[in-house]
Amino acid sequence: MPPDALLWVLLNFKLGKVPALVDMGAQFSCIRADVIEYLYLRGERCVLSTCALTCLLADGSKGQVSNVATLHVGLLDYSWNHEFKVLN
Repeated sequence: MPPDALLWVLLNFKLGKVPALVDMGAQFSCIRADVIEYLYLRGERCVLSTCALTCLLADGSKGQVSNVATLHVGLLDYSWNHEFKVLN
């Protein structure tokens, strides 16, 4: 777990727990492409689709997002399907 643990939670997946950063002010949730690949290859239920999104990154540059992944996640006693924008 990262040193500033107050910003992090452990999301539950079928294969186990994955640390995730909580940003309540974010417009949408993001996940790295390599994390999606890791989860998918280990049998995690994942629905992939396309999107066309341009976003402004923290350094002021623009990023293009073209994929979305819907995963079934759990946190504490709750679970739901959640959409993540896939970042390269």
